[in-house]
Amino acid sequence: MAAQSPAISRVPPPWTCHYSAYIGTFYLSPSSGLPRDLAYDPVEDSSARFTEAGVWKGGLVIIQLLRYTSTPVGAYDEMILSPGKFDVPGGRGSHTRITRIYVSQRDTTYNGRKNWNIPKHIARFKYTGDFSAPPFTVQLFPEDPAIDIPFFTASLKHLGFWTPTFPFSSRVTKWLGLPNTIVQPPLPESDPKEVICGTDAWLKTEYSIYSKKAKLIWMDLKQPEKEAGEVRANWWPGIQRWHVGIWLQNAQIDLGDPEVLRL
Repeated sequence: MAAQSPAISRVPPPWTCHYSAYIGTFYLSPSSGLPRDLAYDPVEDSSARFTEAGVWKGGLVIIQLLRYTSTPVGAYDEMILSPGKFDVPGGRGSHTRITRIYVSQRDTTYNGRKNWNIPKHIARFKYTGDFSAPPFTVQLFPEDPAIDIPFFTASLKHLGFWTPTFPFSSRVTKWLGLPNTIVQPPLPESDPKEVICGTDAWLKTEYSIYSKKAKLIWMDLKQPEKEAGEVRANWWPGIQRWHVGIWLQNAQIDLGDPEVLRL
């Protein structure tokens, strides 16, 4: 008989987590369109309640690669996509939304979905080089070990060894257009339901990030050859491969209790 996975514990907010991250950004106009196969995991893509929850307004697209060393549910790796802003029903303006996110363990998958409507799924992370410092490449694969074609690849490189470090605080950068609030619609459930849980309410969450040591880096979104030999110039069609990003070292994020929006 196969061994059963240990039960997942509910760990409600607030959470304080310590991590390092690489953050890349680019801008999309609303007229460019939102490619659903990139913006959503298939589970959320199949849910009209999630994909049709407010009009996509374009804006600043944020891709994050993170390694958490200390969280209430242990260490894990994470990839986050926030493709800009979406209208929120009820005349509540437009807000940043996480539409696709992958992690390397079950506990944060369940708790991220349950606590904040963050649509986490499990993926396999493969590194060439060391995450702790560029240069390195990360590839993400579906959880199924039989699948050996990555669905996301990014390479991180130094912008220049001469590049100075600087402190980073979301309390300051929010005035530069980087968000410190997400508004998330309800999530669909999927198997295994004890991990990929669904939710029922809209949630608005504020967070704060601080790092004493941040540095500019290059993020390259060139994708590897596929089975048919096709080479994709970049992960997101219509944009350039290379993006200036930020490397946060020994950062801290504080995620509080979400506000339930009555829409």
